[in-house]
Amino acid sequence: MNTKGIVTSQYLAALKMLKEVISKCPLSVWDAPQDKDRFWYRAHHALYWAERDLRAAWGVTERWNGPRRPDETAPVTKREMLGYLEFIQKYIDPGAHRARALPRKVRPFRSERLEVVIAGIRHIQQHTGELYERLGSRKRVKLYWTEHVRRKHL
Repeated sequence: MNTKGIVTSQYLAALKMLKEVISKCPLSVWDAPQDKDRFWYRAHHALYWAERDLRAAWGVTERWNGPRRPDETAPVTKREMLGYLEFIQKYIDPGAHRARALPRKVRPFRSERLEVVIAGIRHIQQHTGELYERLGSRKRVKLYWTEHVRRKHL
């Protein structure tokens, strides 16, 4: 069994769904003043923790240079958020991107890290589900489920 390939596929599927909901979010929902936690802030939260979890599990040493802990009154743009998501995808699957791979400490994928990674996938999916619901109920935007993302080199 290729455990790392399966986990990578599921992490990429979770990120693909988050990318879709970010991409399709209209500006009126992105920073809606009636929301206690803004759409963009919830998406950033999911990505921030994904980066932290994956740093430990994948051994990447480079950090994203965008807003680390943004002020809730100064929204992160969709472009910045999608850049952050792409940066995290390079942690997981550097071979799928034309840009240079991020520097890594070579680490075997051991079972004690597996639980951190699975919890990270669940965390992304929880917030993605919340954002899907928010966007679907307010704007009737059609969003899709991603079962897996397979790559030949996984």
